Amino acid sequence: MRLTKIKFFDLFYRAYHAWPHVYNGVTQLISIGQWEKWQDRVFEDINGKNILEVGVGPGKLLLRIAKKGYRVTGIELRRGMAYEARRRVKEAGFDIDILNQSIYHLPFKDEVFDCIVLTFILSEIVHLEKAIIELKRVLKPGGKVIIIAGGMPQDRNLIARFIFKIVESHTTLRLERNNKAYFEDYGFKVTREDFGPFNLVNKIIAIK
Repeated sequence: MRLTKIKFFDLFYRAYHAWPHVYNGVTQLISIGQWEKWQDRVFEDINGKNILEVGVGPGKLLLRIAKKGYRVTGIELRRGMAYEARRRVKEAGFDIDILNQSIYHLPFKDEVFDCIVLTFILSEIVHLEKAIIELKRVLKPGGKVIIIAGGMPQDRNLIARFIFKIVESHTTLRLERNNKAYFEDYGFKVTREDFGPFNLVNKIIAIK
């Protein structure tokens, strides 16, 4: 009886996120080699100098941000990923703060970041309202939250709906949540663009 309650997609998701080297391979596989290219779309909108990346994973994007001359700070909830990110940036010769920290309690003063970047972690955030309040608090006036995420496309095309119909009973990830509307509710000016296979990837820009 208990087996029927197991969310198999969640088990797979947690397993490959626990191992940084496995994570790299799986993300490349499921994105058909486009993962880093999709992440790099954040650079179209980054401005200012002080950048926060939430959910740095193994630190690849964090390092690319630093190499472009930005002053970047990272937070990562998974200790194994944070360790790998620290190893990676140290090996590259950078000194970057990577904190093992929850998005719900950011250890920063008010209005310190020009941009906040989140890539492929939004569906994990259970209490999005609480997270948005913290993001807004540490973001400068006019600053941006730049998000790359997977989720139900705005056109709700047939293939996307078929995929999500299969996945929905096997995951607790919030893949159909209207994230754009949440940020709008907290006073952000928000745009969203869908792209990738069947428009399953989206970029959200929320300006404070």
